[in-house]
This record gives sequence, structure tokens and C-alpha cells, in this order.
Amino acid sequence: MELAMMNRRWFDNEDLQDKFSRFIIVYSYACKSLLSGKSLKAEGEDGPALVKRGLLSKQELDIMESSPSWQPHFCLDVIREVLVQLHMIKGGKGLRMDDTNKIHGQLFRCLDNSLKNLNILIGNCVRVRASGLPASYDAITMTSFIVFFLLASVVWSAAIGWMTPIVVFLASMIIMFLIVMGTKLVDPFGTDKVDIPMGRFCATIEAQVQAIDQRSIAIRSLTSNTNRPKFVRRESKATFHIPKLA
Repeated sequence: MELAMMNRRWFDNEDLQDKFSRFIIVYSYACKSLLSGKSLKAEGEDGPALVKRGLLSKQELDIMESSPSWQPHFCLDVIREVLVQLHMIKGGKGLRMDDTNKIHGQLFRCLDNSLKNLNILIGNCVRVRASGLPASYDAITMTSFIVFFLLASVVWSAAIGWMTPIVVFLASMIIMFLIVMGTKLVDPFGTDKVDIPMGRFCATIEAQVQAIDQRSIAIRSLTSNTNRPKFVRRESKATFHIPKLA
């Protein structure tokens, strides 16, 4: 959100501002796909929907798909390229302050630190995705589970007799549920009900960026209007309503 606010406050080229905001949103969806171990263009992922909503062009999505890099890194490189293009606009018209202004260096240091943090997050995503239990974990657990209850049935039958099957069934069902739940939680970035709602997080980020863009336009038109304001109520609408994460 900090990047989106600095984008609208300090840059002065609408096309590049829009591109900057678009790729902040795309970055979040690219991280979601990375955590799922898929491409943004893969079936069931958000690439085609982003194209339909105008956040990506089909050409941009195709280039991201063919690029030999993690797609969140591609988004960061596009954002950095936008910063370069803003500086290259003749007459300093891409920025709202002169290059000699003292705040100029601090602004871009802040921008660079924010991009650095986003770059670190990509590594964190990869580490979370790569970490997990060994492939043999389920097999070992289930084998131990079956052996335990086979032996327990023999021992318990001497004490509780005909109730042994009932006790074994109830105890085994409880333990089975715990094993299945643990297996699901090992990979929390899928689409199961117990998984993290990554889509809602991305939708929240998109709604917040859209709200920042609309608020910036409204504030700029308000401060640039020298006439007496007309009190006409307007309700701004983001692409998405901010969903409840709970």
C-alpha cells in the first residue's frame, strides 16, 4: 500500500502511474500462484481473470509465462522499469519535484527499500513452499497406525470382549481425522476449506490499491479546483469490495 500511495503522490505521468498500480496488484496474485506451485496463466489461476479486468494485457501475461524467472520477480522488474521511465521523461515532467530537491533522494531510497522488502517476500514464499514433511511421512504414519490397532485389538479383547471392535473403530476414526488434517495443513496454499484464503488476501490488496487510486484522483481534482466547491455526494467504487478475512 505504501508503494501505491507514493506512486500517486510523487509521480506525474498517468499512464506510468496506472502501470505501476496494476503490477502491484499483479504481484500479489503472482505470489499466490507461486505458493501454489503454479503459473499465473495455469488453469484455475488468476491470469485470465486479470486480463479480463484490464489489470494485465494478454501480451503481458504471455511474456510473464515465457519469462525464465519467478513471476513475482517479473512484476518487480516491471515496477523498477516504470521508475526508470519516469526519470527519463524530458524536462522532469515524470516527477512532481526537481531532481535537486532534498526530498528526491529520500523518496527513492524509500521506494527502493519497499521493493527490497517485496523481493525478500518472494524468497520467503519459496522457502515456505519448499519446506514440508518428507514424502514417506504419510506411509510411515499409516503403517504405525495399523500395527498399533492390530496389536491393541488383541490385548483389549481379553479385557472388554465384544466391545473391542466398537472401541477400536471410535479411536481409529479420531486418530485418522487428526492424520488427515495434519496432511492437509502441510500444504496450506490449495483450495481446501482448511487452507489459507490467499484469494481473499489478493482481492483485499486489489481493492485497497483501487481505492488509493480513486482517492488520489478525487483529492487532486479537489485541490486543483479554485472555484467554490459544489457539494455533490459521490460514492467511489473499487473493483472489488474488501472481503472479510475472518
